[in-house]
Amino acid sequence: MRICHVLPILATLAIGFTTPAIGQTAADSTSLSATAPAIVDSASIPATAQIVMDSTAISLPMDGAVPTGPPPLSLAQCLAIAYQSNLGHRIDRANLESSREQLRQARAPFEFNADAGFTLPSYRESRDIVSLEALESRVRAEDTNFDYQGQIRVSQRVRNIGEFSLTGTGRRSDFSSNRRQDFRESRGELSFGYQQEIFTEPEEELQLRQAELSLTSDRGSLRRQRVQLETQVTNTYYNLVQAIRQWQIQEQRLEQSQSALDLAQRKFEIGLIAEVEALRLEVDKLQAEAEFAQATTGIESRRDELRQVLGMDMAAPLEVSTSVDDYELIPVDETVAVNTGLARRTDVENAINNRRLDQIGLKMTKQRVGPSATLNANINLTGRGPEIEDVGTSLERSLVSASIRVDLPLVDGGQQHAILRRAEIDLERSELNVERVRLQVILEIREAVRSVQEAERQIGLRDAALEVSERNFEVEQSRFELGLADSQELLDAQTNLTQSRTDALNAVVSYQRAMQSLRQATMSSPHELVVSAAD
Repeated sequence: MRICHVLPILATLAIGFTTPAIGQTAADSTSLSATAPAIVDSASIPATAQIVMDSTAISLPMDGAVPTGPPPLSLAQCLAIAYQSNLGHRIDRANLESSREQLRQARAPFEFNADAGFTLPSYRESRDIVSLEALESRVRAEDTNFDYQGQIRVSQRVRNIGEFSLTGTGRRSDFSSNRRQDFRESRGELSFGYQQEIFTEPEEELQLRQAELSLTSDRGSLRRQRVQLETQVTNTYYNLVQAIRQWQIQEQRLEQSQSALDLAQRKFEIGLIAEVEALRLEVDKLQAEAEFAQATTGIESRRDELRQVLGMDMAAPLEVSTSVDDYELIPVDETVAVNTGLARRTDVENAINNRRLDQIGLKMTKQRVGPSATLNANINLTGRGPEIEDVGTSLERSLVSASIRVDLPLVDGGQQHAILRRAEIDLERSELNVERVRLQVILEIREAVRSVQEAERQIGLRDAALEVSERNFEVEQSRFELGLADSQELLDAQTNLTQSRTDALNAVVSYQRAMQSLRQATMSSPHELVVSAAD
């Protein structure tokens, strides 16, 4: 058949293929890319695939329809939800609160403290037979005693000076007896005390320093865990975005496969191509349907993963924005990134704090296993009388004391030496860990910078490849319509186009992931890692 005879037939096929079906308007034909592929022949689709496509199509907005679900969430909104609801982050915040309370407990000895105790009352009655040598007889003794007693103690420790205390004790006794004279007595005592370690630093002060360092470390850990949560949310968010965009790419492929198959079937019916050409395109269309259904299932799996990371109920509706084009290429400098990361990484700071904690621990161990001396001083004032008001008027100094207690370990079979050596090993290990963490941080930052730079290069390369693939598909499609190319060449061009679309999407998403990894590695915004004009 001559080409001049074929061209009118092909033109008729092309017009019939591109003309909307009866009852379908031009507006309807242009809205197919936003809905499930309506051009697919439902009779040629397996029942399972039809159900998957229909269930997916109802969640997409139709022309003139108003969406009933929640508005799509951006990445920033997902991060805000995760900060409030993520279970792991809530546990991390609770750990920080626990450290704050531990510091409050360590500060308690350095605050004003007061304790009180009362006995209201104490009753004691005794009856007995006693022997009296003077009377050479035995008599019955009956004694009754009511005691009211109370004590109040106030104290406060001053750093590097010692602990001061004031103790007030009061007692009132009502005594009656059948053999002795009844009496009533009130007694009061004031005791001023002072205590301080001479050769060692008080453990309360060391424990306070430990609590302060622990709180600083926990604050740094919370900041680090917050950035790690950002990375987790970002990766999970883009997993869902990739799944949805991949579904859209598979939808476009399915539309293209159906279009090619419809054209091939018409050409086969009039004898322009062999049956194997049409069968090859039908196989490709069935594969496109299978991958389209698989992409639909993958969306829901990724949606559940994002719900779990955000701390949402698994049945809660969740939609995300699928736009990935609003990115900014930032020229990150490796030297600036390394210096900034070393200054801001909280794990480096925590390693240094752990070394300080081990230094304090070693000091406490040396004090416990070594000699110690404690100075104690007391001054007591005592007053007594039959009535309570007599106590204040009769106060006088009743005791002045001062002592130094020295404790010296002698022989313990090597236990104290072993305890001390373990504390020294812990400190040595901490010092090595500081350098190890520093080198690890430098490695992570350098790798993150290289990943960002490579992802940036891939964006340009994949965009260029996509443009070429789109042009190649258009050419092959035109050649196939004109009978100048077979179905295999069209399938190859279609496969390359689908892969180029996927690669271009993955390149942008990889760049977004790489920027978040760089933020995690440096604990800084990427905009802070650019060489300034002054530098």
